[in-house]
Amino acid sequence: MATQDDPELERWVDDRMAALEPDPEKQPDVDDGLAQLKAHRAQHRGRKPIGAWLVSGAVAVWVGAMVFTLAPWSADEPDPADLTAREAGASPSASADAPAAGSALPDRRSGESLLTRIDERPDAPHFTLPDMDGGNAMLADYTGRVLLLNFWATWCGPCRVEMPWFVDFEERFSDDGFAVVGVSLDEPGWDIVRPFLERQPLNYRIALADTPERLAPFGETYVLPKTWLIDRKGRLAAEHIGLVDLDSIESQILELLSE
Repeated sequence: MATQDDPELERWVDDRMAALEPDPEKQPDVDDGLAQLKAHRAQHRGRKPIGAWLVSGAVAVWVGAMVFTLAPWSADEPDPADLTAREAGASPSASADAPAAGSALPDRRSGESLLTRIDERPDAPHFTLPDMDGGNAMLADYTGRVLLLNFWATWCGPCRVEMPWFVDFEERFSDDGFAVVGVSLDEPGWDIVRPFLERQPLNYRIALADTPERLAPFGETYVLPKTWLIDRKGRLAAEHIGLVDLDSIESQILELLSE
C-alpha cells in the first residue's frame, strides 16, 4: 500500500491533474443567467412580501374599528358630505340649506331657527341695478320689507325650477310686507332676458347684473342659483347656495315676517 510520501503516487496525481481540461458543457452561461434573473424579478415585481400584507391587513382592521366607533355620531348629526353638496348646489333634494356665512350652524334636532341670529346679521350691500321697466332697483326700495333676492340666469336649470315657487311667495306674502327681486347675470343682458321672460312671465321684479361692476356689491358668485333673505332692517338673514329647499325657505320667510 502506498504511503502519502510514495513518489509513484505523486507522479500519478501530477499526471492526472495535467490531463484535466475545462469541459465546455460545464461552463456557466452568463447571458442566460442574467435573462433568467430578469424574468424572475419581472414575475415577482408586483408581489408584496408577506410582511407587507400583514401590515396592510392590520391597518384595514384598525380603520374598520374607527368607522364602527364613529357610526353613532353620524346617525345624530348632519352628514358633512351632505352639507358640502348642498352648499355647492349639487343636491336638489336636500332638506335644509346652510345658513349665511359667519353664522353658527343651527342644531336641527333642537328645532332652532335656520336664520342667522339677529345680533349677528351683517348689513346687506347697497345696490343699484337697472330693472325691466327702465328704472333702477335699489336696496333702499325695500326698507321695512322682507326681501328675497335671487341671482339667476336663463341658462340655469335649477333657477327655472325655483321661479314658480317665488311667484307663489310673491302672491301669498306681498301684502304682509314681502317682495322678490330676481337679479339676472345673463350676458348680453336684456337681449336674452326679455325674450325669456316673454315665454315665462314672472310676477316679481327683475333686475340686471350683467357686468362685473354691477355684480361686485354681492361678492363672489360662482354657483347659481344663489338666494339671499334680507330682513326688514336691511340685514342679511340667510343665504342659500344652489337650488333652495322649498319647505326650509318658506319657513324662513314666515319667521322673518313675524319678527
